[in-house]
Amino acid sequence: MFSDVPSENVVATEPGDRRARKREARRERLLDLAGDLVDRDGVAGVTMAALAEAADYATASLYTYFPSRSALMAAVQERALRTLGQVGDAHLAATEAAAAAAGVGPQVAALARLCAFSDLFLVAPVRYPREFRLQQELLVTRGVEEVEDAGRIVPIAMYVLDAPRRLLADAVEVGALASGEALADPLGQPVEAAVARTLAWVVALNGALLTDGLLTGLPTTGAVLGGQLTDALLVGWGARREDLAAARPLARSWAEQAGAAAAEPDPGATAPPASGGPA
Repeated sequence: MFSDVPSENVVATEPGDRRARKREARRERLLDLAGDLVDRDGVAGVTMAALAEAADYATASLYTYFPSRSALMAAVQERALRTLGQVGDAHLAATEAAAAAAGVGPQVAALARLCAFSDLFLVAPVRYPREFRLQQELLVTRGVEEVEDAGRIVPIAMYVLDAPRRLLADAVEVGALASGEALADPLGQPVEAAVARTLAWVVALNGALLTDGLLTGLPTTGAVLGGQLTDALLVGWGARREDLAAARPLARSWAEQAGAAAAEPDPGATAPPASGGPA
């Protein structure tokens, strides 16, 4: 319940930092509720009226946090992208350490890290369902965000895509992949080969996962198709088949180790606070 929101102007005697914290907490809660609406009704179900009802707000009160539905959706997307970006960064660090300890050549290690990232992407619908579903729906739904709001998302999206871009560039540097031809965007500006490959790879994996939603069904899964697409792309970009064959088991073993570590309690972790009613 957010019955205290309209009174923000009344509590001007509160210290500024406290008011700011309360406002930020309310905004985060609104974004949580918007995520619930995406889960329940898809992107099309996220309207200011629906969010106001879920939050027990007057609709006009929402506009003090988000000036439009477009701004709301951009904020929801930004938070989801930041979560996925943090996951990607943690994954890069973990596989870098695992590759250094694996005792294999740099080409096999680079390909194993690429395969591991592909596997991470392909389990995202299960591990990060809210964030992943939002991004997939936004890919196929037009008019959700206005140009200005969408533009603010671009740097964050490029930050998320920088993880696979770095892996591809590193693989070229150690000779695991060929350097690739020079490319240009629709305006004739040069495009880094690793960036073009990243986009091709991510689009291919997204397309593979979308097949899981086909009503007719397929004799395989999107994750299996995605793994096959990754192998085909890597070979097409110059990976040696024998190096890729050695890299795949490494990537699988890293995934198993990560899963086992995640299942074990951290003795140094602080227990989360018990949930309670409003303060």
